[in-house]
Amino acid sequence: MANTRLTALQVERAHRANEPAMLADGGGLYFRKQSTSGASWTLRYRYAGREKWFALGNYPDMTLAEARTEARDARVQLDRGLDPMAEKRARVDAVRRRKLFRQLAEDWYDSEVIGQVKHPEIPRRHLDKYMLPALGSTPASEVAADDITRMLSKIRSRHPAAANDLLRYTKRVFDFGIRRHSIRHNPAASLTPRRDGGGIERARDRALSEGELRTLLDKIDKSASFGEPNSLAVKLLLCLCVRKNELLTATWGEFELDKPARRGGPVWHLPASRTKTGTSLDIPLVPPVVGWLRRMRALSEGTDFVFPRRRHDRKSRYAHVGVDTLNAALSQLEHGLEPFTVHDFRRTARTMLARQGTSLEVAERCLGHKLRGVVGTYDTHDYFNERRKALTKLGYAISRLADQSRRAPATSSGRKTHREAS
Repeated sequence: MANTRLTALQVERAHRANEPAMLADGGGLYFRKQSTSGASWTLRYRYAGREKWFALGNYPDMTLAEARTEARDARVQLDRGLDPMAEKRARVDAVRRRKLFRQLAEDWYDSEVIGQVKHPEIPRRHLDKYMLPALGSTPASEVAADDITRMLSKIRSRHPAAANDLLRYTKRVFDFGIRRHSIRHNPAASLTPRRDGGGIERARDRALSEGELRTLLDKIDKSASFGEPNSLAVKLLLCLCVRKNELLTATWGEFELDKPARRGGPVWHLPASRTKTGTSLDIPLVPPVVGWLRRMRALSEGTDFVFPRRRHDRKSRYAHVGVDTLNAALSQLEHGLEPFTVHDFRRTARTMLARQGTSLEVAERCLGHKLRGVVGTYDTHDYFNERRKALTKLGYAISRLADQSRRAPATSSGRKTHREAS
């Protein structure tokens, strides 16, 4: 009888051909090519009176010899009265049940965050602070919607925006698991920000008045636990108009503190890789800011980062200070003011720029915003000199408030006096 079994050369030629193919190897094993690109090994058999096609693996990942071995093992299971397709499904389900959420989340972070998003430290923070403590030790396939809502309930009243971000990242982890066939469904799919997260987010309008700033700086100055690096960070955020992450992840190599006035004066070269807009920005550094930065350089003890990792941040993945450190310090400070966030310092600075008469274009560029509409299309001027003048006024204003806070007692409530209100 002629040998009808396939050869490796026949399989390779069929795979390269730009047409569908179905080649039999005997014993129910087939090489199937149903599209111009994909090919697979399939075992055809009958079980309980029904014909089944069992996908063994893809070619060329699985060779002809490996496919024959898999087919032989499947036929042995049939001889024992077992359905090889059902047995494989049971093995896969057992692996799914064993895989912890921690493993799935880390796989998602490595595959879809690192090198894919601009600020990987943000989802990393949500993983380490919320998701892994709450869900990490639970098998990913056993996480329920109730587990996720309990996790969200712990922060949604205090940090609604963070709760919405947490829900979004959690959904992405489970969607990733479905695509990788690690789980069958997404337990967060039916959850919404409005019902389960922090609610519909509305634009904030909180800006601190000069009286509130004086009170805040006074409380910071008199606090034994707030720390000088945190105090300097607050003043620098107010004077530089940058985002928190942009400052706390800055390195000394970005700064020219000794650049002479004839060449533009001291400047911070904020790289495009660390800005929200993806555009680099040269920020003029005014005398009070330079003084605070020099003090920070003395405190940072020769490290590369302006705000290096603190001793209690040893578990941090980064060499710079934890991005939540300043938030935590402010939340523990008894300042008596209406609630505010670190990001509200940018709005406060923008308000002070407007109050001192800074033009719209210059003020927006101070914040690193791109000008909108037709103006943004045609006006590519950097406004560096104009920004230096505006930031000089702002820097000295913040410096005076800090000096006043040290000389004059602040009201216990932090409310504005009649003169401040007027």
